[in-house]
Amino acid sequence: MPSFKLIEIAETKQRLQSEKAILVDTRDAQSYAADHAPGAFNLNNETLPVFMDKIDVDTPVFVVCYHGNSSKGVAQYLAEQGYKDTYSVEGGMAMWRQLFPLGSE
Repeated sequence: MPSFKLIEIAETKQRLQSEKAILVDTRDAQSYAADHAPGAFNLNNETLPVFMDKIDVDTPVFVVCYHGNSSKGVAQYLAEQGYKDTYSVEGGMAMWRQLFPLGSE
């Protein structure tokens, strides 16, 4: 069975800058609207068909949530849908904000 991998925030940010990859933010629309990492795609039940239509299964996918817990389930789901290089970002947006304050990027 396909599976996801865990990844730290600093490596995620570096890979997003150096290769064709996508960051998906699974938080609710209100939290996403309030703040999110630049270029993040807000993935939820309504946007999933758009995501799967637009993002090739060979594209590395980094999944971020609030604290790095629910992103694991979403990353696993995407791996099971055929995405070959899928990650759950450890620490979530709470940790991302501490390491890389939004608006300073």
